[in-house]
Amino acid sequence: MKQKKLLITGLSLNKLADLLISAKTTLTALLISIGAPVWMIGWLVPIRESGALLPQVLISIYLRKHTQRHLVWRVGMLTQTLSVFCMLLAVILFSGGLAGTLILISLVFLSLGRSACSLTVKDMEADVAKKGERGNLIGIASTVSGMVTLVIAIPLAIYDGSLSSNVLLIVLCGSLLSFVLTLICVWPVKTTVDVGDKEEKAFSIDFDATVYKFILVRGLFVHSALVAPYFMIEKNGDVKELLPIYIGAEATAALLSSIIWGKIADKSAKLTLQISGLLAIISCIGLLTLQTTTIVTSALLFFLLSVSHAGVRTGRKTYSLDVKEGHERTELVGFSNTAIGIILLTFGAIYAALTPVLSFSVVYIMAGMLLLAIITTVILPDEK
Repeated sequence: MKQKKLLITGLSLNKLADLLISAKTTLTALLISIGAPVWMIGWLVPIRESGALLPQVLISIYLRKHTQRHLVWRVGMLTQTLSVFCMLLAVILFSGGLAGTLILISLVFLSLGRSACSLTVKDMEADVAKKGERGNLIGIASTVSGMVTLVIAIPLAIYDGSLSSNVLLIVLCGSLLSFVLTLICVWPVKTTVDVGDKEEKAFSIDFDATVYKFILVRGLFVHSALVAPYFMIEKNGDVKELLPIYIGAEATAALLSSIIWGKIADKSAKLTLQISGLLAIISCIGLLTLQTTTIVTSALLFFLLSVSHAGVRTGRKTYSLDVKEGHERTELVGFSNTAIGIILLTFGAIYAALTPVLSFSVVYIMAGMLLLAIITTVILPDEK
């Protein structure tokens, strides 16, 4: 019970750090404010997400002979902490393309650290919570982090006039502190996984059809993240004014929806994906059809998208936790995450190439992909 409380606290702080250093909000605003080239913004989400996913198949192979998953998690968390510190230095010391380049490089290492943590924390979650409780654990952590983030975002928005020049530094410092506290809280949690005899197949990959179906469906659902930067890019205004509002919208979404998503996912992770995918499509339709550019409308649409993305994350995490056991679960997560990393980079490159030449917004294509994602959930076997 003590380890469960420590893990929930640590996950809450970790999610808080992720919200504050989000590629969809903070890093987008950061690159705009320092005068970095526009093309860098389009690579934030692909680097953030794919960098956290691509190495996981290699890490899962490494873990076949290393049962103490908490040690790998600690290394990953230390890497993330140092990466945010380097971003902070880049903002303070440099500007323009140089600062943007340093931030993207730091983001690569941040994502690599997240990769190790994302893979190993699944074993830690499964160790302290049984089936039927894991979605709720994720939901509680997301709700707490959303509440704390909202507490931070509200004064930033209210006192924007006096804090505008320091908003980005305050947010970065908050993220750095959250990573440090995460490391402290979860340090006592130790998880050992029985890997059995993996000597003969140390570098082989052997999965059933469930893994490949999961990769297909999840690969389509990445559009709930890829579409997010367009909500800020297409809204004209001072990014330092917009940032607290967007962070607040994302935090409110986590606060209000995460426990609900967790409870739905404990009943059916597939249903969670279907509902959240529908909400993502509705938010895209709103972005494409509503002519107003008011901050309120933009924030409401981003809130709805954030609710849907929280559902996607909870649904796919719970599915991966419940559909396999032991090291099979670790390898499912590792292999699928690496595949999704490749898919993210591919989609990122395609949309970066299409955006300048299309006569319409790529958001239309992304909405179509989300619809296809909902349809393909029918091929997933039941996980419970």
